[in-house]
Amino acid sequence: MKATNRSKQLLSVAIIGIWVWGCGGSGEGGVSSGGVTNQPAGSGGSDSGGSGGGPASSGGTEVSAATGGVTSGGGTPDSGGTGAIGGSSGTGGSSTPTGGRAVGGETSGGSPATGGSPTPTGGSTMGGATSGGSGTGGTETGGTIGEGCTTGPWAAADPSVAGPFAVATDNEVGPEAGDAEEDGSMPRFTMFRPEDLKQSGLCHPVITWGNGTGATPDMYGALLRHFASHGFVVIASNSTNVSRGDPKPMVAGVDWVLAQNDDPSSTLYQRIDPTNIGATGHSQGAMATSQASGDDHITTSVPIEGAMVQRNLHGPAMLFCGGQDDLVGCDGARSAFDAIDTLPAMYANYLTVDHGSWMSFGNQRSEVETAVTAWMRVHLMADAALRSWFYGASCTLCTDSAWDIDRKNMDQ
Repeated sequence: MKATNRSKQLLSVAIIGIWVWGCGGSGEGGVSSGGVTNQPAGSGGSDSGGSGGGPASSGGTEVSAATGGVTSGGGTPDSGGTGAIGGSSGTGGSSTPTGGRAVGGETSGGSPATGGSPTPTGGSTMGGATSGGSGTGGTETGGTIGEGCTTGPWAAADPSVAGPFAVATDNEVGPEAGDAEEDGSMPRFTMFRPEDLKQSGLCHPVITWGNGTGATPDMYGALLRHFASHGFVVIASNSTNVSRGDPKPMVAGVDWVLAQNDDPSSTLYQRIDPTNIGATGHSQGAMATSQASGDDHITTSVPIEGAMVQRNLHGPAMLFCGGQDDLVGCDGARSAFDAIDTLPAMYANYLTVDHGSWMSFGNQRSEVETAVTAWMRVHLMADAALRSWFYGASCTLCTDSAWDIDRKNMDQ
């Protein structure tokens, strides 16, 4: 892992974040809330209560799995840090499909990349399972959304490297959503998206992202730009306490993107696939991911380093934790996994990372980030070439000694 040398720094700062958060606010929706600390880049902040936790860390902080509370003590917040960088866009890309004429929704700048995969002709997609389903999700025949884009499976791509799209970042977009920040401002959103949304002719799936306590989307910028380079439209709340507020930011972001898809004046007009929307986030953002996954627009979810039980899922879930995470531990992910009965679910413990060292910086993605990207491609883009990473009797992650994997409803 490229980021393991930063793990002690990330862990110590996250401990302080959870101490301030636990002492500063009230519980809401099963998730503790409160103050904000200065975080170094990529730390993601601390996790909310109810996730389960390991032994107390050196700062005297311990997460209580039973109460969801936080016992405070010791430590001084670190400050400073450098924002995550990288996520350079790749070249190539898929050619325009035969299933529709692109009109409206012009994007600013960017020209289509050349080369790439042959024209898709539609077909079935995975994901989008309704609650109570036991398979890997429903199927959808390729077709058009209005006259703007075509739905259908995406061409295969390597999730460890940047995808075929140049990436645009739109700052301070969308509605105000969540609790006010310390300066009194109301958080809006940052959107990471393909610069040319017409490049492939396909309708783009959506990922809603949640930050850790005290963190902002730029701290996860390398990963979020990586998602966008693969064709996802990522809507990331700017809230530093993303599990709080009414409306909850992660769901409000999805609602805004869907509204933009119907707005002829929007860059996103008729370029979004409303049937394939995923949720993921880190630490407190993982708790918010679990909350958001009860919304019927969310068809798959990946809480990262923190989770809570959600009994109203609408599609497959990957519950990720780090085997060396002494701050939050794996109890929350395990409990969330155990509560799922009929939908595909994966408990995924990457044994050598802690609360923050699963992240990488620069242009090379970590094994964990690669796996999360692959999961989203399988369940939101119907990338059949990556399905064997997660499904089948001898799935790729199942046979990799770096992972401790448990699964439900995923043998086929």
